[in-house]
Amino acid sequence: MNETQDLIQKFGLKGNTLSRTVSIGGLSVTAKVKACEGASADLESWWRSYLAGSRPILSSDEPPKLRLVDLFCGPGGLATGFRQAAEECGFLTESVVAVDQDEGALAVYQKNHSSRITSSESVSMLVNFQILGSGDDATMFSAPKIHPKLEHLVGNVDVILAGPPCQGHSNLNNHSRRNDERNALYLTVPAIAIALNAPMVVIENVPAVVHDHQGVVSTSISLLKEAGYNIQFGTLCASDMGWPQTRKRYFIVASKQVQPISIEDISTVLAREEPLSVWWAIKDLVKKSGEHFMDRLPTLSATNESRVKYLIDNDLHNLPNSERPDCHKDGTTYTAVYGRMHKNKPAPTLTCGFMSPGRGRFTHPTQPRVLTPREAARIQGFPDTYVFNAIDGVDPKKTHLAKWIGDAVPMPLGFAAGLCLLMPLLCLNEKN
Repeated sequence: MNETQDLIQKFGLKGNTLSRTVSIGGLSVTAKVKACEGASADLESWWRSYLAGSRPILSSDEPPKLRLVDLFCGPGGLATGFRQAAEECGFLTESVVAVDQDEGALAVYQKNHSSRITSSESVSMLVNFQILGSGDDATMFSAPKIHPKLEHLVGNVDVILAGPPCQGHSNLNNHSRRNDERNALYLTVPAIAIALNAPMVVIENVPAVVHDHQGVVSTSISLLKEAGYNIQFGTLCASDMGWPQTRKRYFIVASKQVQPISIEDISTVLAREEPLSVWWAIKDLVKKSGEHFMDRLPTLSATNESRVKYLIDNDLHNLPNSERPDCHKDGTTYTAVYGRMHKNKPAPTLTCGFMSPGRGRFTHPTQPRVLTPREAARIQGFPDTYVFNAIDGVDPKKTHLAKWIGDAVPMPLGFAAGLCLLMPLLCLNEKN
């Protein structure tokens, strides 16, 4: 289904209510939000309203509820995007289990998503399974068994969300790239989905996961198909859908109830000819007071302060060799290091190093500094209402904050993956 006329995204504005309609072939969903000040009937105003905290207006007094298990949940980036898709389709979400070994990130998740059960133990401890073969030949040796403490959830979960550790797959990891024992954690996701008999699954990772030496992607797809799931998979790019960041993630979406929309079609229907710029996302924060921990800048070394000032004073986006340390002069493969963001382009992929100019192109587009946590959170798609201090009045450490925000799945990507599953489900529910 790639006919342009079948792929439509349109906006409307009536009074202070902004609407968005997404249509793919015979599937269509219309959502409404309270419009931001000065709104127009366009994508910019829709996401501006979202970032300000507007949530979709549910048309039913008793909307259907989707019960989520979120594995490797981090601070909740994937869950935030999926929740947005669910609410635009008229569903509520309820987190019943959230699992992450980072207890701080888990606490942030709990603060924002109120999960019934949280666990900081390894996901691998929650399921017992054995796989025969790999790739297209993979099969379960026997039915996977869920941990006794989660047995009450068998048949009582609607969606498994998962973002297995990606460091072993990342192109930035030169030591154990694609041959890391953490990559096997990917396979716990289909095992848990099958053990819980969950109708829907969303798995995300870096695009390079498809080159994993253990074939975790093809193995997972085979296991899910064997268990009766309909599958779609592929790479989503945030900037292709208009979002002001070039980040890409690889998704598997699976459903026992419906045929998911293809990744290609969902990306096409949400496409914007020109992505929003980083300046669109953060321009109102330029003079934001630094009293709140989300608005405080990290302390840079005198050398790094000189480097970011050099970029601004000379209107440069790449630092010349004369100003670089020896290890980042000619021959480096990471030319964006110590770079400055382009004001009128989307931000590059954010990482947990966004508060250091030596970790990427993270110098502010107009000021001699790096990004604040709030600016980075905006670029990642977290609304300004998202809470990053799990304990009221206690500020998180900058290193923790940088990791939680930088490693998170950008909301627009989780949103798009969610639509792949939920638009067909909405249509099915309406028929029934």
